[in-house]
Amino acid sequence: MKPFPILWHRSNTPLVLVVLSFTALLSGCSHQSPIPSQPPRAVRLATVAAPQTSSETLRYSASILPYAQVDLMFRSSGYVTNVSQVRGADGRSRDIGTGDYVEQGLTLAYIRREDLQNQVAQAQAQLAQTTAQHTRADQDFQRAKALYSTQSLTKPNYDQAEEAFNATQAAMDNAKAALLQSQLTFGDADLKAPFSGYILSRNIDLGSLVSPSTSAFTIADIGRVKVAFGAPDYVLSRVRLGQELTIQTENDAAPVKGRVTSISPAADTRNRIFAVEVTVSNRDGHLRPGMIASIGLGEVPHSSISIPLSAIVPLPSEPDHFAVMVAQDRAGKLVANLRKVQLGTTHDNSVAVEGVQPGERVVSVGAQLLKDGDPIQVIP
Repeated sequence: MKPFPILWHRSNTPLVLVVLSFTALLSGCSHQSPIPSQPPRAVRLATVAAPQTSSETLRYSASILPYAQVDLMFRSSGYVTNVSQVRGADGRSRDIGTGDYVEQGLTLAYIRREDLQNQVAQAQAQLAQTTAQHTRADQDFQRAKALYSTQSLTKPNYDQAEEAFNATQAAMDNAKAALLQSQLTFGDADLKAPFSGYILSRNIDLGSLVSPSTSAFTIADIGRVKVAFGAPDYVLSRVRLGQELTIQTENDAAPVKGRVTSISPAADTRNRIFAVEVTVSNRDGHLRPGMIASIGLGEVPHSSISIPLSAIVPLPSEPDHFAVMVAQDRAGKLVANLRKVQLGTTHDNSVAVEGVQPGERVVSVGAQLLKDGDPIQVIP
């Protein structure tokens, strides 16, 4: 019996080694290497200062626009066979064009009338044909009604006569409408000025082939002009409809007065500015579209929080809006927190904002490279 323990010991030695090896393997797998964290980005911070109250001179740059402006187009395609003539500065006749004053109803140009006259003639012939057909159908229907009343005509024949009468009636009505339409088109061969004003541009010449999409003339009414400027929300209380304002042009002419006729109900999403229009009489024509003017609204105290312009970044979820990166302490580490803000007026390298509080720190350098939640490291 002695050999037995020896054989049992030898047969289990490999098993013990396998168990020990497997245990070591499990032990090695249970030890996980640490996941490297994102290195912080180097940035500079700016501390939001307390609101500053200042007296701001409310003077705004304004653009002078026509009171009315329209592009004139022909209703039909055709060749231009006439352009209205005026006498030029050299005493010779020339085609009417840019800078010329025109009265309401003046024919500026017209296309070849023969083409449109042919369309009218065709419509008249079609109407005559359908009228004759309807007359015959009416006579047949009257005879059918008389025969049917004496039971000398069957119901199918009566229905056929009535159907023919109704069909020719519809065809005749359609021909009348086509004739009226062709006559209107013929009348629109002449391109007339819808109101009195100055021609800003002429895009056709004698012999030009035009279509309904061709802008032949651009005409503007500058007997009155609109002076348009933008105002921030904190001065809207100083502007009201009907208010009289003084406008000064850059050509050192005498100031003129006008009245506020339009205030936009919503601000431009890009600059938070409200559009305002002032209507000014311009009978002498010294105010021309495109000129620059200025409008003064006095002075107003204004309190705002300003931060560096470099701290402003686009809001990823809303491209038309803006945000800042606010530095916040999380578990002893600084991270960037994306926050939406509303922009106000700019001054030098700073901009007024709403959405941050005094004492908070915003990323002033490096904000464009950050995402919400990124770790940051402050550099001097």
